[in-house]
Order: sequence, then C-alpha cells, then structure tokens
Amino acid sequence: MPFSITPSFIDIFKIGDNINFNLEVLKVLYEGYRKLPDGQKLTKPIVIINISIVEAILYDFIENRIKRANRTEILFSEILAAFQNKRFDKFEHYITQAQKYNLFDLKDTNLYEAMHILRKKRNRVHIQNSKWEDPRDERDIFDERSKILSERVLEKILDVMVSKYPRRAEYHGYVKDFELPWEKHLVNQTITK
Repeated sequence: MPFSITPSFIDIFKIGDNINFNLEVLKVLYEGYRKLPDGQKLTKPIVIINISIVEAILYDFIENRIKRANRTEILFSEILAAFQNKRFDKFEHYITQAQKYNLFDLKDTNLYEAMHILRKKRNRVHIQNSKWEDPRDERDIFDERSKILSERVLEKILDVMVSKYPRRAEYHGYVKDFELPWEKHLVNQTITK
C-alpha cells in the first residue's frame, strides 16, 4: 500500500517538484513490477531512481539549506563553517559529509554504509561497466534485496528529514506530498546491507 510523506524539509521547490516527477515514474514502474510476468526486470530503474532521490535530498539539504543557512540558525551552527566554503559535486561526498557530521543521528547503524553500497549500484547505470567491477552480471546487482534496501534507505532519510529538519511553518505546503509506491517498511527496523 503506497504511503505519503509531507516534504516539509525541502528547500528548493524545483528539486521537490522533480522528486515528485520521479516518484510518479516509480509508481508506474512498481505497477509493472507487481503485475508483469517478468516485472523483476524493472528492478534496475527502480533502484536507480530511489537512490537518485536520496542524492537529490542530500544535495538540497547540504548545498541549499546548510550552506545558505543564517549563522544565527542554531540547528546548523556547528556544521555550517565546515560546509560553507566546500563544493561537493558527487553523491559520495554528500554521504561522507552526512556520516562525518552524523546528520541523521545514526552513526552506529548501517545507514551510511548502505548508502555507499547503493551509490555504487546506482553508478552501474552505465551498462559497459568500464571499471570492471564485480559482479559483472547486472541481474546480480539489481535484485530484490537491492530494491528493498533502496526503499528502506530512502524511507529512513525521509523519516529523519521530516522529524529532525523541518522548515519553518511558513515554508510548508509548497511542495506536493511525496507518495512512495511501496508498502511502508517498519520505521524502527534497522537497515541491513
């Protein structure tokens, strides 16, 4: 059963709007995944889009919300100086910084490691695998476990962003709710690789 999350943490409307577009694409992919006889072949685009949404959320948070934060905003005062003059271009850097500053209060869990694993899978969008990374067969990379892991990571990131980093009330409502097209995983369930 799909469920919705109010994206009260999004800073840039267009990023939220584009996330919603990708969630609409995911809805169609999940319908095919469930109904088609060989729907599991849709796992690759599902995983890639789920992880691309995680990257967009981290980008919006680090590049827009933290780096442009007013120094009087207590929420970010400790990490603002560290981020202020750095430029992060890659998903790996966003994950590393989120882990370094424990932005999700989950330092003792597998969340950050799971994000790195999924980042590597997402980078395998390139069919030629020019780095000759194992496994070579994409069906071994984009499997049911990867799909579920990508769902859990995205769900956990959204849960923490909503509860820990909501915008002030006057910013709420300008981005349509995010509708996730899978049955909600247990919120307190730990993320395993």
